[in-house]
Amino acid sequence: MLMYLIKANVVLVVLFGFYQLISGGDTFFKWRRLSLLSIYVLSLLLPTINLASVIDDGSPVANILPRIAYILPEVTVQPMPEAFDWHQFMIWMYVAVALALLLRVCWQVVMVCRLALRSKRLMLHGTAVYVLAGDYSPFSFFRWIFVNPVDKTPLQLRQILTHEQTHVTQWHSVDVLLSQLFVAAFWFNPIAWLMRVQVRSNLEYLADRSVLCEGMDKKAYQYHLLAVAYRKNVATITNNFNVLPLKKRIRMMNKQTSNPLARLKYLLFVPLTIALMAMNSSVIRANVQKEEVREAQTVKKPAPDNKVYEACEQMPSYVGGQQELMRYLIENVRYPKAAVEAKQQGRVVVQFVVEKDGAVSGVKLLKSVTPLLDAEAIRVVKAMPKWNPGKKDGKLVRVRYALPVSFRLS
Repeated sequence: MLMYLIKANVVLVVLFGFYQLISGGDTFFKWRRLSLLSIYVLSLLLPTINLASVIDDGSPVANILPRIAYILPEVTVQPMPEAFDWHQFMIWMYVAVALALLLRVCWQVVMVCRLALRSKRLMLHGTAVYVLAGDYSPFSFFRWIFVNPVDKTPLQLRQILTHEQTHVTQWHSVDVLLSQLFVAAFWFNPIAWLMRVQVRSNLEYLADRSVLCEGMDKKAYQYHLLAVAYRKNVATITNNFNVLPLKKRIRMMNKQTSNPLARLKYLLFVPLTIALMAMNSSVIRANVQKEEVREAQTVKKPAPDNKVYEACEQMPSYVGGQQELMRYLIENVRYPKAAVEAKQQGRVVVQFVVEKDGAVSGVKLLKSVTPLLDAEAIRVVKAMPKWNPGKKDGKLVRVRYALPVSFRLS
C-alpha cells in the first residue's frame, strides 16, 4: 500500500506540474477539464501497471537457468512478524486522517440532501429551483439548483440560472466530488489541494463563458459577481456562484480567445503518460543494475589462467557445510516490507563466483522477480563470508554457482 501511495503521488505531481506548464493563460477550458480528470484517473491506474514484471510460473529452477552454473539448494523466505510495526502504524495513521476527511465529505452530501428536502421548490424562468432561506450564495449540486430570489433583478436571476444550469448539464459536480475524494485520499500531498482549487476555478470559467455566450452584458455580470463575493456558502462540495478568487474569473472573461491550434499541446500528455508507465517498471530495477555494473567494474578482468569453472574435482564449500549455508541465508534474508505490502513473491536466482581465496564475486541476477526482491537476494549473497575454495588438478580455481531464493507470502 505504501509503495502504491508513493507512486500515485509521484504521478500526480509530475502530471499536474506538466499541466501547469502548458495550460497557463489559455482559454481551452474544456481541454483543461479533460486534462485534470485524466490526471486523477492516471494517478490511480499507472502505479498498478508494470510492463517489466516477471511472472513466476513455478517452473523447476533447472529449466529456467542456462547450463552454466552449479545449482545450490533453494532457500525459502517468508515475512517475519515484528513486535511493533512502525510501517503499519504509519499506514493506520494515514487511514485515520483519510477516513476523517471522507466522513466530512459524506456529511456535506447529507447536509445538501437535507436542505433539498426542507426547501421550497418553485419554477424560475422555466427552471426548477430550491429556495434558499438566508444570505447564502446560489449553488448547484448535480441536478439541484439552490437560489434565494429575494432582492434579485430578473437579469441577475437569468445570470445565476444560466451559470448554474451549465454546472448541472455538464455534470460539474462529478469533478468537484472527485477532487474532494482525492484530497481525502492524498491529504498529505499539497498538490492534491492545489488541484482541487484548479478544478473548481476551471469549472467556473466554463460557467462564466456560458453566461457571456447567452449575450448578457459582461460588465453587469462582473458587478453582480462582486456584489455576492462574500456571501456564505452551504458546503465545499457544491458548485457555488461566488467561487473565489473573482479577480482571476474576471481576468479570464476579459481575455482574448486562444489560438485553436494551440490546443494540440495537450496531446503531449500521451508521450508523458507512456514515459511514466515505463519508468514505473524500470526506475528501481535500474538501481539494481547500476550496482551490478559497479561490481563488474571493480572486478579485474581475469587472466587467461583464471578461467571460471562450472564444475571441478573438489567443489567450493561453505564453511560448515550446506547446513550452515542454509542457516546463514535463513537468518540474513529479510522479506522487504514494501514487497509484502505489494504482495510480491516469487523465485529469484542469483549467480556468483567463488574465487581462489574463497571470496564471493561477480554477483548478478539469472532470474528476476521484482526490483525489491532482486535487491534483497543480491544483498545477502554479496555479504556472504569466504568459502572454502574449489580445486582442480590440485590447484585452486574459480567456480561459478547459482543460488535460488524463493520469497513466499504464505
